[in-house]
Amino acid sequence: MDQTSNLKLPYIAPSQAQKHVTHNEAIRALDALVQLSVLNSNAQAAPYNPAEGERYIVGSGASGAWAGKDQQLAAFQDGAWAFFQPLEGWCAWVANTASFLVFTNGAWKAAASGGTNPVNAVGIQTVADDTNRLAVKSPASLFDHAGTSHQIKINKSDDNQAASLLFQSNYQGRAEMGTMWGRDFRIKTSADGISWRDVMIADNATGVVRFPNGIASAATGKRLSGLVFLPAGPDATIYQMPGSATPATAKVASIAADIITLVANSAVSLFGTAMRDVAMVRLWNVTKSPAQSAWVKWDTALNGLQVANADQIKQWASGDVLQIVDPVKKTVAIDISPLMQRRLGGVFAQDGVLLTTVNAGNPVGSLVLPSSDLSPQSGANLVYFRGDEARVFNIAGVYG
Repeated sequence: MDQTSNLKLPYIAPSQAQKHVTHNEAIRALDALVQLSVLNSNAQAAPYNPAEGERYIVGSGASGAWAGKDQQLAAFQDGAWAFFQPLEGWCAWVANTASFLVFTNGAWKAAASGGTNPVNAVGIQTVADDTNRLAVKSPASLFDHAGTSHQIKINKSDDNQAASLLFQSNYQGRAEMGTMWGRDFRIKTSADGISWRDVMIADNATGVVRFPNGIASAATGKRLSGLVFLPAGPDATIYQMPGSATPATAKVASIAADIITLVANSAVSLFGTAMRDVAMVRLWNVTKSPAQSAWVKWDTALNGLQVANADQIKQWASGDVLQIVDPVKKTVAIDISPLMQRRLGGVFAQDGVLLTTVNAGNPVGSLVLPSSDLSPQSGANLVYFRGDEARVFNIAGVYG
């Protein structure tokens, strides 16, 4: 045996003269084949003025010095072309196309990966981590079609999770869109990455779109208001009081968690019966100095008030005197979020309300009350009435 099995490198025979010739022939073959990188993989004719060491894969139909050497490796060594017949599985890097080829079934073909599926993480120009298992740092990313179309799919395990696109600035959230914590499509924004506001909500069942924080005028940048009429109903009364220069009061009988029970069924002296389960009202404890307040709804037993936040009444006790008129401002603050939720299906910061005044059950007039103070208990703005107001007010519409 006078040569190696794979690369066909010549052996030096015993007592051979000019051993260096055989040795150098083997070194030249190794120089051509090891770490194989060619300039071109489809050349059909030898270059006019090749540099020493240049390598090529001879293309089909080659002529001239390369005639009959299709698919072979051509290496320019010591001023002449040397040719090497590739074997199954040889690999080569092609410089002009930045591609990797493998010799298989008698031809050079693009090296096809068996797939990287699955891998734990992939980082392109950056480091992937346990959360961002695919991380790309690049001026742009292209997802192109194969055929005629292309889809990007974001799936979540169930409706109570989030499937969204999050837009960041300095790695803080600024905008997000998707189906977050439900089926409705939402767009929301944030100034600090912590507190978020809904910009748009599209109902998944009806396609109806809501803009919870309103729409601004393109000319002025100021928020536009539209009047949403509320159908008449038994739950339309947001204020019903007898009216008096001296505010009506009631005493606490007992307190249990978030429920205040009043003495002698006196809830009706604080609230008109039509206000029950329609509005939250700011209730004042005038026994305390200074007076303390809590937000309540009359939607429990006949003589019970439900507090929105039980921490607000931790220092209250039986015998304390309560009223709904602010002892300083002499006004009554109303939060209409229960009515908005019931009639409109959502709560938003309204710009005002359209009210009708009622006498003996009949509307006798109307007025508009602006609203700008955000309720501390909901996303609605507060509506204020004078503490000595004697009329009954039904809500006919909401500006927002």
